[in-house]
Amino acid sequence: MGKTSRLRSGSKVAVLCGGTTSEREVSLKTGRAICDALLEAGWSADYLDWPESDVVDRVAELATYDLAFVGYHGGPGESGKVAAVLELAGIPYTGSGPTASGIAMDKLYSKRFFDQAGILSPPWFAWEQSETPTAENIIRNWEHGFPIVIKPANEGSTVGITIAENPNELAEGISAARRYDKRLLFEKYIPGRELTYAVIEGIVTRPVEIIPKEGFYDFEHKYTSGASEYVCPADIPKAVEDDIRRTAENAFSLFGLRQYARADFRFDGERAYCLEINSLPGMTSLSLVPMTAKEAGLSFVELVVNIARMALDK
Repeated sequence: MGKTSRLRSGSKVAVLCGGTTSEREVSLKTGRAICDALLEAGWSADYLDWPESDVVDRVAELATYDLAFVGYHGGPGESGKVAAVLELAGIPYTGSGPTASGIAMDKLYSKRFFDQAGILSPPWFAWEQSETPTAENIIRNWEHGFPIVIKPANEGSTVGITIAENPNELAEGISAARRYDKRLLFEKYIPGRELTYAVIEGIVTRPVEIIPKEGFYDFEHKYTSGASEYVCPADIPKAVEDDIRRTAENAFSLFGLRQYARADFRFDGERAYCLEINSLPGMTSLSLVPMTAKEAGLSFVELVVNIARMALDK
């Protein structure tokens, strides 16, 4: 079947979701929302709650579909391993390719790319040794004082992240992050406003401000209804908005991402610091990419169908 015929409504789509990571429940919600949108648009879609390893074991089954819509979050589903399997099998899929996905998923690689490209991001320090660092290890190599943000290198949805105000909290944060990854990222905490920008190919969006009801924008605040307030578009100076757009689009291009992504920022009142860019952002009812698309005039169903069409037409 050629690409032109695949573009019609009625195309058969495998919506891959679930998986085995700490973000499994979010992925299931993403997959359900995507599947429902495709069905509403007249496409044939199957909701497949599969472990990521099943993509390898059942590739012949996936080859009977016109498209794999990847709804995994974190782990092999977001790091590019699933994309690599689909690409080798010649199965069209949504999202970015294996290399771009791997760079975006790994916070340490992302920071190095930001630095090389001159993209402003918070000062940082990497721990890549097998042994667990002590708080004293980090403080000896750190010149920016507290608070310090501790992140596992390969987790999403703020899983395993701590903002440490003192050496005791730093030690606790190290232990929390090491439960998810041996490689750790330490960042200077940037006080200010939480902003995000959705890059959707062919669509000009505007930044969203995220205002948690308390604390910071962690896993609970992301996925609990009413735990955060969202201002779309963010009430920020036009120059800052333009800078965020340019930075997000630059990172999208630099990493080699495609179709859609989400870049996260902290704005300290003067400058916007890019924290990371996500190659497979959430697509749930509380997710930010659908929110920004709606503000730009694109319904959720239209957004999902546009992504599917871009994947088939690549």
